Amino acid sequence: MTRILFIDDEPINHQLVARALEPLGLQMEFANNGTEGLAKARNLKPDTIITDVMMPDINGYEVTRLLRRENQFAATPIFILTAQSGLQDKLKAFEAGADDYLTKPFEGAELAARVSALLRRMETVRGSQPSVPVEEGRMIALHSLRGGTGCSSIAVNLGVGLAALWPHSTILLDLNMTAGQVALMLNMTLRRTWSDVAHFKPGEMDKEAIDSIVSSHESGLSLIAAPTLPTEADSLHGEILETALHILRQKYEYVLADLSHDFTDVAVQSLDAADIIMMIATPDMASIRAVSAAMETYSRLGYPNEKIKLVLNATFPHAGLPKEKIENALGISAVATIPYVQDVFVEGINFGRPPVFYKPQEPISALLEDFAFYLSKDGHKKTKPENPTEAWTRVYKRFSVRRK
Repeated sequence: MTRILFIDDEPINHQLVARALEPLGLQMEFANNGTEGLAKARNLKPDTIITDVMMPDINGYEVTRLLRRENQFAATPIFILTAQSGLQDKLKAFEAGADDYLTKPFEGAELAARVSALLRRMETVRGSQPSVPVEEGRMIALHSLRGGTGCSSIAVNLGVGLAALWPHSTILLDLNMTAGQVALMLNMTLRRTWSDVAHFKPGEMDKEAIDSIVSSHESGLSLIAAPTLPTEADSLHGEILETALHILRQKYEYVLADLSHDFTDVAVQSLDAADIIMMIATPDMASIRAVSAAMETYSRLGYPNEKIKLVLNATFPHAGLPKEKIENALGISAVATIPYVQDVFVEGINFGRPPVFYKPQEPISALLEDFAFYLSKDGHKKTKPENPTEAWTRVYKRFSVRRK
């Protein structure tokens, strides 16, 4: 039977919540303060935890933070129920790692509906855990020495595209440790991030530790988020990141890494491990100069030319440098050119709704979906899946039309 733990120092609230959730047929457990709640959570391992905020010993935000630091509660739904109704209070709840928030007084039907939704979402995540592929996953690193080129947005949409083509086999790593925005672009609550394993010793990093910081998007894309704040961005120890990448490539068929705009140790280590380095450039002189500097550094690092792929992303409508001149200047052809579609991308970023998933019929979504297919393993591209996804069917139809 599904077990719910409710933490609140007011006995009357225990009765109100129990009555509201009674139609769900759940097993209710209660704690009278934060300290007792933490102890009962560790002992009972409930399926969902509901906590008040204002308690005499430890407030609900701190209870949530402490639980999220423990591997066993990394994916447990946590619901904050409180009389505080201000915007800042809601933001504090989500920053602490809560999945949902409801103010008192509440309607019993709404509480029951929200708890039901959390439990259904959790079951969906559990049922979509990636299986272990036979061969090592393909790693694609997205890199630019200049900000504002759309690296993160492209990474998110390609990740969603790959997840739609080949279900349950793609993970996106936000390795921009001081300014990562991937979780925001997916409208995902940060439960655990890289900072939760940065302090590990090399021998402590294993599959369970990695799984504890992986989140799942409704598209099927898995994610490891960058720290919420730059002050939490402890640099990943080289051996820790190396071990993590090895484990992830054993588990996922596609590993995308959104990197910082520099050559820090984390960036270089990721570039070293990548099968493909995707350089993102915009059609302006500053961006092209940054690409040229990056290519020179790649050469010094010994990366083969076939590992480097150039993508041109038009982030402004007019007066951009011509594609041909850019390719001639850099001595490399672009494998993809993304047109200017500001409204679609800005809307997707602001609402955390990547167009490839939420607006698959948009021309830009089709282009990125086709590009995701282009980046896929040869074995995938050459063999029709036993159960083709809607995304695969769309790509196949477009390819068939172009062949005629």
